[in-house]
Amino acid sequence: MKINDEIIVNIEKMTPQGEGLCRYGENNFVIFVKNCLPNEKLKIKITSLNKHFARGQIIEIIQPAKERIKPFCPLYNACGSCQMQICEYDYSIKLKEDILKDIFKNEKNLILPIIKSSKNKEYRHKIQFPARETKNSKRVLLGYFKENSHDITDIKFCPIQPDIINKISKFIRENYKLGCYIEKKQQGLLKHVIARISSSDNSILLIFVLNVDEKKYQKIKGDITDFSNKISNEFKEIKGIFVNLNNKNTNCILGNKTIKITGEDYILQKLENKTFKIGATSFFQVNPFAIIELFKIVKNNIKENSTILDAYGGVGAIGIFVSDKTKKITLIEESQNATQMAKENYKLNNIENYEIFCGDAKKFFEDFKKDNKIFDYTILDPPRSGCDEEGLKNIADISNNIIYVSCNPVTLRRDMETLKKIGFLPDFIQGVDLFPYTYHIETVVLFKKGK
Repeated sequence: MKINDEIIVNIEKMTPQGEGLCRYGENNFVIFVKNCLPNEKLKIKITSLNKHFARGQIIEIIQPAKERIKPFCPLYNACGSCQMQICEYDYSIKLKEDILKDIFKNEKNLILPIIKSSKNKEYRHKIQFPARETKNSKRVLLGYFKENSHDITDIKFCPIQPDIINKISKFIRENYKLGCYIEKKQQGLLKHVIARISSSDNSILLIFVLNVDEKKYQKIKGDITDFSNKISNEFKEIKGIFVNLNNKNTNCILGNKTIKITGEDYILQKLENKTFKIGATSFFQVNPFAIIELFKIVKNNIKENSTILDAYGGVGAIGIFVSDKTKKITLIEESQNATQMAKENYKLNNIENYEIFCGDAKKFFEDFKKDNKIFDYTILDPPRSGCDEEGLKNIADISNNIIYVSCNPVTLRRDMETLKKIGFLPDFIQGVDLFPYTYHIETVVLFKKGK
């Protein structure tokens, strides 16, 4: 097999990364192919190759899967963010269930049917658009980076975000005149446009990420304020506008300094009988319709009058949602902004039985262990990379039960093996579709201390 070879393959299954997997030749050499479904017969061209696997690009769909449909987004091929738009929503759920069964082969009997999102279009309530401009006409581009590049697909309409964002981005394209970031030269002003939307009342926070430090920002503050006033007058849904200063050449979207230009400091998001303040830089799940279902799973598996450790607790969302069943909640969060917002959220919901610690979670795990502090439940919601073995061992020493909320089932699989070795056994594996039409799967696992 060589690069540019054209071969015919049959797609066997989907991978956790949303690619089709097929095998070729006597040695069943593995090839990954994008934008395909299981049971499809394809003619592909080999685009990359190493000794372990290859990647191929579809030239012709010889025999499509009966589930294949035309994507409802006109930018499906250009954008590449919603990999599963080539099939109906219910079939995408089946594919995700198959992915979980493949990852958790030894625990298949513990896997429950994935809980679907009650809304699978216009569900994304946090938007982060990089901003660039055309070379000659200086026309503003807002959208997502094309795959494996920093070229932007200009997203004028996105069906998975609220339509108000399409209107706001159109207004920015037509009225913003202060220049956009030029990555190769590390020059230009506007790097990103970020929007946070409340599904409760459609209120919006808007953040402009600028390529300046505080000193340079003072020189352009008047122009930014004028534009902010112009856009807030046009869209009454916008409750607050901020700038974030990030003049570093980095993959991190946000810098350390955020300044309010106009309006409110936060918007309010209601989830059942609980209300949450969300600030400009706060972390909060992007799909408020499905996150309720995830929170219910956590709450339903906590016994009354329990003590809870909310590790990596952010603005306190999970802990506050389950607070009706708790004796006391202890929240740990690294971000100072998030812990301050968590305190405000606890007060907003009239919850008194809590304590909040700001800093490195692993340090607090060790401190609790030294103090022989034991929690009935630890709610663990780590980043995509999961937890390290030492941290999991410390958590196990201070917990009777662990509820692990994961956005990456592959690292969850790894951490599950660690927890099993130290005596915590999975009770169930529950997927929740927080990101419809993408390959992403949010998963909840209850681990109980075994013998």
